[in-house]
Amino acid sequence: MSQRPATELLALRAGRAVTATAETSGTAVLGTVGPSFDLTARLEPRTAGTAGGLRLVTSAEGTEYLDIGLDPLTGELVVDREHASLDPRAHGGTYRVPAQTGAPVDFRLVVDRAVAELYLPSGRTLTLRFYPTGGAPWPIEVRAHGGGLGYTVEAWNLRPYAMRQADESGARPTLADVGPVHP
Repeated sequence: MSQRPATELLALRAGRAVTATAETSGTAVLGTVGPSFDLTARLEPRTAGTAGGLRLVTSAEGTEYLDIGLDPLTGELVVDREHASLDPRAHGGTYRVPAQTGAPVDFRLVVDRAVAELYLPSGRTLTLRFYPTGGAPWPIEVRAHGGGLGYTVEAWNLRPYAMRQADESGARPTLADVGPVHP
């Protein structure tokens, strides 16, 4: 079964928040996003054994973050939420999604405050909660270890969703801004 984000999500994209194409062998700060965003990425290890990926920093001091990276040994995309929340009630955990070994890895990440949905072109998906406590905006970084990592990243902040509701008389539906889903 193949899954992908609903096409209606494209209509909620506001202005582009991040556009970056480059290579790093360390850390590159790409820009910031709000707490609800849609991101597309391509990660290309330039040498065998290169590890790295994206980091979404959700606290001003940089101690709260969600990592999405490549495991060069297994060819998996790894989502690590061990540091994703400063709330002591939050659970950590590392999740792995098979990706193509030895080739660029493309994915799409949709975040709505505390919910992240990761989509790969193969149809594989991962949905998780990560409970950030820090306020927006959130920096996005690319990090590489053990060699160069090429990347292309685009991100759009998402506008609040407007739902049509009929009034009590059954008259024409009106638009009501219900905003993003809050945890």
